[in-house]
Amino acid sequence: MRKKLQNLFLSCWGLLLLYSCDDKQKIDTPQTASYSIAESAYMADSIPVSITVDSQYDMSSVRILFFFNDEKVSETLIPTNTAGTFDRKVFVPYTKDAPDGKAELQIVTKNKNFNYSVKTVPINISRPKFPYLTLKTAYGDYKMEPVSGEPYKYAVTSAFPSRSINAIIQAPAIGGNGNVLYFGGKTIAATTTVPDSIRFQTDQPLGSAITVWFDTRSFEAEPFLKPAFGEHLFPTFGSGLAILEENFTQNQEIAITGFQDLEDWWINPTFLDKIPGINGVYKFRAINGKYRITADQNLKYFRIEPMNGTNLADFNATNYTGGVWINGGVGDQGGSAPAGRLGIPSMEKNPCLWNADKNIAMAPMGNGIYQIKLVANQTLFLSNISGSTAGISFYKNSRSKSNSFALDLVQTLYGSPGSPQSSAGSARFELKAAIGDSNGQMIATGSNRTLGANRTYVFTIDTKSTPAKISISLE
Repeated sequence: MRKKLQNLFLSCWGLLLLYSCDDKQKIDTPQTASYSIAESAYMADSIPVSITVDSQYDMSSVRILFFFNDEKVSETLIPTNTAGTFDRKVFVPYTKDAPDGKAELQIVTKNKNFNYSVKTVPINISRPKFPYLTLKTAYGDYKMEPVSGEPYKYAVTSAFPSRSINAIIQAPAIGGNGNVLYFGGKTIAATTTVPDSIRFQTDQPLGSAITVWFDTRSFEAEPFLKPAFGEHLFPTFGSGLAILEENFTQNQEIAITGFQDLEDWWINPTFLDKIPGINGVYKFRAINGKYRITADQNLKYFRIEPMNGTNLADFNATNYTGGVWINGGVGDQGGSAPAGRLGIPSMEKNPCLWNADKNIAMAPMGNGIYQIKLVANQTLFLSNISGSTAGISFYKNSRSKSNSFALDLVQTLYGSPGSPQSSAGSARFELKAAIGDSNGQMIATGSNRTLGANRTYVFTIDTKSTPAKISISLE
């Protein structure tokens, strides 16, 4: 009996050894037996790669990892169940700013028992210098030539048929493994498929010779519009708005640049005087100080407002500085006219409607004097409809109607459309109780008394006295 048990034990031990040997054989690590890969390549090449893998057990995959500057930039998966020879092409990414240098391919072979091996192959990568680039536009193709002394910069100069040039940039394939490359997109990138276009823009007159250039290393390009107000660049527009807050001085020349359609924008006459004969340059009317400039692409105007530190300026009754704000809408007579009777850039597009969020800043002129210019039938109701008037009130807070000025109308206009010096005819403006405000006052236009279309009225308030003195003149 003991003999039988001993024989059984030996038999089991033998089977265990046999199984262990077989299992060891089955989990054997796969190996890259040989490979064929180029020693050097250009960015944007598709490198031929041939790999032979040995494995005594079923395979799971072969992966080719591409590392450049110690970062993995691509991965090629070859799913397979068996060992063998595999031929693939590995794309060398074309990346921004990367210098020429050594890269490496890692060949990772793995079997179904998750045993794996890694073979590292070095390769030299360089950025190609293209003989030319092609600017592809809706108007045709333009050849971009290399710029002397700048190895990666290409340019073309032409009188393009538009000041807005939507284009992609095409680079030719270089060498036997190269690919045609395209540069484009909102954030310029390189790709082998056709991307979204780059929107080159200029504010130069149509028909001017414009240079478009592109750098294939930095991905920098020109021309792009850089909207600026008095040499201060606006930040990126969001929802059509861009805001800058800067100091300006009285009578400073303000150049407004980088707006392709500036001729379509409303320029605020309260703060800016046009300098004759110079397009896009204005004189700043208000006193020295900090101002918020809001460029509104939707309404096409610049909203200009005085500031105190980081906030919009409220009126300081101690030294008569800060901000004075107006609001308005329907006056003492509603009539049949539209509700929008005051607003910038126009009463039609952006009416105030007595909404405190739409308070309009007067220009501080110094010594407690503030002014605003309103144009009849544009920013102020013309008042030529029977039973309809516009009302304007004056406030001490930037976004409130709870702190209005008491007013004394010391000079108004008469006649048709009126003269400041004449008392003949009917008054164009009258002092009235403000609508819906038992303590407030407003300046109301006369019912059925035209102001004269497109005439500019200057409202001046002297805050040094109580009530504040209002005078109205015709420019």
